[in-house]
Amino acid sequence: MFRFIFRAIALCTLSLTCAAFPMPVKSMPGWMFGVGTKVDNSAVTEDKVRELIEECRKVGQVGSLASEENREKLVSLSAPLEQYSMKNPAKYPLSGIHDLIYSAAPGGSSGKVGPFVGKVTQNFVDDKTFINAVEFGPVQIALRANREVKSDKVIKVTFEESTISVFGQKVKQFEVSGGGSWKYIFCGEVDGKLVRVMETPSLFVLEQPL
Repeated sequence: MFRFIFRAIALCTLSLTCAAFPMPVKSMPGWMFGVGTKVDNSAVTEDKVRELIEECRKVGQVGSLASEENREKLVSLSAPLEQYSMKNPAKYPLSGIHDLIYSAAPGGSSGKVGPFVGKVTQNFVDDKTFINAVEFGPVQIALRANREVKSDKVIKVTFEESTISVFGQKVKQFEVSGGGSWKYIFCGEVDGKLVRVMETPSLFVLEQPL
């Protein structure tokens, strides 16, 4: 039974399609990279981002369980945010753990495997490596990936290795292949959190307390 669960969850890591930019410590000041978390028209921006996040929480983390109407509503709320994003969001350095708020992807990237829904996070290790992880109680599936900036808004991600852990102990580790490209819609600071909205091409929304 456990072997079946591990195999099913491990397969879901191949579709953990979240992208990011790592730094080993707290995010470095944006001015060092010609970018910043603060964006223009902050009052308007914050209201629009808050509305999107509130709707995401109402719909739930797993977009595939939502109605088509709700999924389309979230897409329509996210699209206008592009004009309010920081400049060059793909080049902004990130660190620490970011939590998934919403994923429209039908695969395991939303944290759903069969009847189970796990907690999905991104952990930024260094300037190239990050780890997508999903936790189901004591079981964690981690997918290590490498990122490459392709433009001011686009990132190329290549999957490298997957690890299955139970109660913090590694029980299986294997190489994986695949990857994709992700486009930033919005990246900026709202209510003391760094919010990222991306197309992978499905809609992804993540946040990190600052």
